[in-house]
Amino acid sequence: MDALRHLRNPVMLEVNRTACIGFRVLLVCVFAAAPHGEVRAADEPTTLAALRSAIQGEVDAVGRGSAGVALVSKDDTIWIAGIGIADPETGTPANEHTYWRVGSITKSFVGLGALMLEERNAIRLSDPVAKWAPEIDIRNPWADTDPVRLVHLLEHTAGFDDLRPKDYASNDPTPLTLRQGLDLVSTSLDCRWPPGRNMSYSNAGPAVAAYVIEKRDGRPFESIVAQEIFKPLGMDGASLLLTEEVDAELAAGYERFGNRVPYWHIAVRPSGSLNATPAQMARFVRMLLNRGELDGRRLVSARAIERMERPASTLAAGGGLAYGYGLGNYSRAAHGFVFHGHNGGMAGYRAEYGYLPDQGLGYCVMVSASNPSLLRRVSELAREYLVRGVEKPVKATVAAAPQDIGEWTGYYRELTPRNESNRFLSRLTGIVRIRWDGDKLTIGNRGAYVPVGPRLLRRKAQSVATLALVDGPDGRKFVQGERGNLGKISAPLVWLQSTVAALVVLLLVSSPVWALFWVPSKLFGSLKRQPVAVRVWPLMAIVIPCASTFAVLSVLFGAESEIRVIEQIGRPSVASFSLVVMSWLFVLLSGLALLRSLLSDPLRFGRFARLHSIAVSMACAVAAVYLLAHRAIGFPPWW
Repeated sequence: MDALRHLRNPVMLEVNRTACIGFRVLLVCVFAAAPHGEVRAADEPTTLAALRSAIQGEVDAVGRGSAGVALVSKDDTIWIAGIGIADPETGTPANEHTYWRVGSITKSFVGLGALMLEERNAIRLSDPVAKWAPEIDIRNPWADTDPVRLVHLLEHTAGFDDLRPKDYASNDPTPLTLRQGLDLVSTSLDCRWPPGRNMSYSNAGPAVAAYVIEKRDGRPFESIVAQEIFKPLGMDGASLLLTEEVDAELAAGYERFGNRVPYWHIAVRPSGSLNATPAQMARFVRMLLNRGELDGRRLVSARAIERMERPASTLAAGGGLAYGYGLGNYSRAAHGFVFHGHNGGMAGYRAEYGYLPDQGLGYCVMVSASNPSLLRRVSELAREYLVRGVEKPVKATVAAAPQDIGEWTGYYRELTPRNESNRFLSRLTGIVRIRWDGDKLTIGNRGAYVPVGPRLLRRKAQSVATLALVDGPDGRKFVQGERGNLGKISAPLVWLQSTVAALVVLLLVSSPVWALFWVPSKLFGSLKRQPVAVRVWPLMAIVIPCASTFAVLSVLFGAESEIRVIEQIGRPSVASFSLVVMSWLFVLLSGLALLRSLLSDPLRFGRFARLHSIAVSMACAVAAVYLLAHRAIGFPPWW
């Protein structure tokens, strides 16, 4: 359940909402330090034997798991292989008929299903969701003027929050109906901005779209896909459910810590539960290359496939940018080409497919390890082999800069965090400065772009525009495209925010650092007879919650199991309850520390000690209010 370059962490393995800032920071640190396997440099493979050997080397470097690879052309299958051991208990090697879980690639089938219904005049992508599914509780403050439409669900432009830990912790093997799954994830169905402006990936949107498809067709979504897509394409056996065939042939999956993962029954299957083999996915990619047809069976028109590959509902798309996320299908620039496709991640698995419509070439890669480095390197090897000797597209001609380019320079902030609970971080760390250097636009340290059309830009090494300069409905300047959704903000606001944040951090750090000096003095030196309560309260506000949180997380991560983290955080447990209590303890102690320091007697405690305690307590209070306002602390992650 993962996609696009700015979706940094695999959805089924990340904890999207946590009870306190300490958990977020430690989660990133632990996962970053976990063994991901070595990404080794290798010469570009020029033969299939060399390609297989290189992929085998990548799997061997990780030390566990397996890989499935399919290379195809428009007219035929070039190569399909399974590499590594699919079942470590029996020693069964992986092959082209081994199943892997492909995660968010499932969304491509939701997009295709919607296009099939549209061509049968059963729906329109422009239809408001309320027209067909009024029972789904979508909370949209702009519903009167900007309703959520089907296209917004499929292109992730509804403004929905992504799923929460409780949603990922759901593992009901019953399985849940799609409506039951949507009821479980209903807390994500809040529009955070007017629909149809910004793209922000959410696993909730495509699931709602699948529900509309299910209602209009009358069959369960899994049956629709099996009968209308899998069967015509010769993908018999592919399934969104755990069938006997899948269970018998599924490659063993491994999480980042090396543990074998159980089959995880996700709540909203249309967003990421597909199980498929390399041979099956090869036929799907070939259908896309043949513009909706395979072996004489046409699923949709060529126009529908072209629409699937092109975003249409963002401000940037309205400004002419064709690069981005379409209907369960997105663009990716690599090796001088623009691939279309999707990627995905599940607990223990990663997958990706991509194809070049003009060159008639495509690939699919699957790995049975929660290891983004392994997927990235194997996919890179597949692409390198696929495009060897293929002439690169002509780059879009560099054009004159827009006359108003100066209006687009200045400070910008990332506006659309994937999880709203992460906004407290993006407000502080998601700020970049955009400069015009005479012939190129520089976005912080993210690279330089050259103009190729009216307010459209590309990187120098890329062939097409991947970035757009757009005016919002309120006149605000936006930069949208491969770098996300950046909105212009004033320089004074940036400096004020940065100054306050730096001062708060400095004061918070100063309290425990100063304690290294005055605590020994209190125990053994000159402060032995002097009261120090005014120094103790702000110190407790910082140290006690942080130390307690660290202790809880140490126990939680001590089992070295991502699955356990998801279960413990996403459900009421000793760990998740403790994290909530610790976050509220920080709020309580911050308030008490501020009160005690303000009421303290400077003659009794010392003027400097009192002023420092007031400053540190105020910093604690500012941090507590900021985190509470952004729901970063104090709120149970199982809600």
